[in-house]
Amino acid sequence: MKRTCMILAALGIGCVLLSQISCEEAQKPAQEPQKAVQAPEKPAAIAKEATKPVKPKPEPVKPEPVNPKPEPVKAEPVRPRPQVAKPKPEPEKPKADANAPGPEIRFDKMVHDFGDVGPGTTNICEFGFKNVGEALLKIIVIPSCGCTIFTLDKKEYEPGESGVLKIKFNAPIPAGPTTKHITVTSNDKAAPTLTLALKATVVARVDHQPKTLNLLLKDEDKALPKVTLTSIDGRPFSVTSVKSTANAIIADFDASVEATKFVLQLKVDKTQLQRVPNGVVEISLTHPEAKTVNIPFSALTRFGINPPVIILRDAEPGKPIIRSNVTILNNYEEQFEIASVKSKEGITKVLRQDKIANGYMFSLEITPPDLKGAARFSDEFSVQIKDGDLLAIKCQGFYSRKSGTP
Repeated sequence: MKRTCMILAALGIGCVLLSQISCEEAQKPAQEPQKAVQAPEKPAAIAKEATKPVKPKPEPVKPEPVNPKPEPVKAEPVRPRPQVAKPKPEPEKPKADANAPGPEIRFDKMVHDFGDVGPGTTNICEFGFKNVGEALLKIIVIPSCGCTIFTLDKKEYEPGESGVLKIKFNAPIPAGPTTKHITVTSNDKAAPTLTLALKATVVARVDHQPKTLNLLLKDEDKALPKVTLTSIDGRPFSVTSVKSTANAIIADFDASVEATKFVLQLKVDKTQLQRVPNGVVEISLTHPEAKTVNIPFSALTRFGINPPVIILRDAEPGKPIIRSNVTILNNYEEQFEIASVKSKEGITKVLRQDKIANGYMFSLEITPPDLKGAARFSDEFSVQIKDGDLLAIKCQGFYSRKSGTP
């Protein structure tokens, strides 16, 4: 029994020694494996396994929070906006009552017929009206032209109040029927706009013969027509003036003489009539219903110029421009000669002057002058007919922008 106990004790001591040896081997660095104490086969296997480095266990990953709280953002100071004053709402206007009493304008007549009137005479009429409504009437009058002038005492009329619209009508010169209108606007809901009419028939109180003047300038003054003025209604009158377009036609008269008939001998300024062959002769009278007599005239001038005006465009200073086929013809097929030609500004030169049937043809050279800061230039080419008229051809030139002028 003692022997067995001793054996077991020896085995226990051996096991303790083996475990201590294994621990020392594990604590030695890996570079010195050769110094390990040899042990029995089984303990050696245990020591070999103990030399393996122990891998540290990875730390458990902490799960991120599902809804992480964002870091607080520093807010910038908010600048106060300037306060804009809101417009006050306009009070609602009360709706007009369609059945409320209102003004109503009523005229005595809508048309006034003057009947026969003399040309250029002044005629007056009246339109009476009344406010037959139950509220204040406000009216505005608008004539159709300057030949009608109105007079109205006031623009507002109480219920039951009457007024008068006075019209002064200046008759036109041409004979025949005429109609003028006057528009009256008001606050009458039923008739906000009314139109009044003025009618008249212009009848000549002084007759004139001829009705038109057709003049031929190849004849002398004694062959010119005479104008006869006759009072139709028998009232005597005087002639106070005779004038015409461009003062081409005149006549002698005595303004102190009164009569029912005059015969006027016309005189013609051929130079002016050559320049302005069409116009009107205006004769002023003292007849109460015929202040003016107008007689249109036209003249076949003795000479015709083509073109009457020479137009030059894109001109350059100092660079000549040629204009050919400039003609002067006698409209009455008379033979004539040219005494001289002249350029007013000295910039037009005659290159050729050829005799043709009933006239002459020119070829002209026009040299634009060097006018600093000018946009245009002009000249007048005149032709003096031998023992006759002085004819003028105007020239208008416009500089090119390339020339340096504005």
